[in-house]
Amino acid sequence: MDVFGLLALVLAPGGIIVALVERTRRQNNRDHAQNMDVLRSIDKKVDKIDDRLDHHIEWHLDKD
Repeated sequence: MDVFGLLALVLAPGGIIVALVERTRRQNNRDHAQNMDVLRSIDKKVDKIDDRLDHHIEWHLDKD
């Protein structure tokens, strides 16, 4: 087998593996971005509920 045939035999699978790893990395980054959006939304909702609950408790305490 000549040198170029050996190089092709070694480099071709490596190129495929690199492409697959890169694709997986991009999907992972996209998934993380979507999860961060959801977590920010949940954080805002929890803060809003916390504020409402604080006001409600204060109302009960001031009522007496």
